[in-house]
Amino acid sequence: MGAPSIGAAEWFPGSAVIAQPPSRDKQVHRLVKLNFLEEIGGVKTARREAESLLLAKALLNNKRVSVKDEARMLKLVKKNKVLLRAANLLFLPQESIDEAKKDAAEAFDLYDEMSEFFAKREVDFVAIKSFDSLPDIGHDIDLLVPSATQLSKAENILLNEYKVKPQGLTHCDRLLGKFSCFLPGYKHDFELYPTISQLGEVHLDPVEVLRSRRKIMLEGREVWMTSDSDRVLIRVIHAMFRHNFLKLSDILDFLKLIETANRDEVLQKIDNARIGDAFIFYLASMDRFLKSCQVENSRFLDLQKLAEVRFGRDRLSFLRRDRLVLPYRIPTVAIILLFLLKGAREAAQKRWRSSLSCLAAPSLIILDFLSAAVRAGGRGGVW
Repeated sequence: MGAPSIGAAEWFPGSAVIAQPPSRDKQVHRLVKLNFLEEIGGVKTARREAESLLLAKALLNNKRVSVKDEARMLKLVKKNKVLLRAANLLFLPQESIDEAKKDAAEAFDLYDEMSEFFAKREVDFVAIKSFDSLPDIGHDIDLLVPSATQLSKAENILLNEYKVKPQGLTHCDRLLGKFSCFLPGYKHDFELYPTISQLGEVHLDPVEVLRSRRKIMLEGREVWMTSDSDRVLIRVIHAMFRHNFLKLSDILDFLKLIETANRDEVLQKIDNARIGDAFIFYLASMDRFLKSCQVENSRFLDLQKLAEVRFGRDRLSFLRRDRLVLPYRIPTVAIILLFLLKGAREAAQKRWRSSLSCLAAPSLIILDFLSAAVRAGGRGGVW
């Protein structure tokens, strides 16, 4: 038998050992792993932070900037839903701009078709989030349909008359009662929500949201939209309790919304939802980007001061020491604590079902992480 290989340190215990550089395969593996962790927000690198702040400064200051890696920047503007708003500031490829405009037109066509279709069948609805970022539009059209009877009716119509292809849902979305599908001939998926929530916890009365809707003109189209104060509330709920991250579009849209939203109404609705801590964290996270981009918005600062007076000091500031990478992933510990805080407040008001839903969040977040890990990345099947 051949003698086992013995390192220099074993032959000469006092000698220095020269570390061997990692093999090319190991270097490639590490690079792939790092890129993957960057993509899901698991690792926030200095490179990604620099790119994020460059993009944020361009959009928040409406200032043209030069970009070294155009392909990476194009990917970043798409992930942050700001492609059309960034087009003239970053000199993006014309074909990407044309495609985004085409997709936005399709989204309006999809809304028009469904709006007319539901109106004829007496299904009441209101658009949520989908048209808040114009001229940019995301990958789906979301409608709130508060009536359980009408929601079931809408699902049956879509399945039987339109022959839609239902999309798979996470465990939490199934608990919520969300419906997602693709209509023939459209790239955007079409989603129906019975309320704005993640686990069934109560943040608002969807019937009241529908009652306050109004029809406005957007890009020459009539669209049923929620009130400005409801739009603010819904964005906070989605960022802090559903999506758990902030895109650059969230910051830009929020600054635009608070120009017209009644601040007293916004604060009252945040208070009614018992998510004052989440709102403080939401504002403070945005404030970090604004300060880094040297942007001072008086209405934002006034709202932040009023929120602190009403809801108290920022109790979770110790969790905001990470890099400013966009989309900005809310720290998992913060999400868990915010659910627990809301759960405690719900219990104090004897809203037991909502409280229990909040208290279930930590275990489901951990299960979602494990599910994503088993699936080797991507979104898990739980959260």
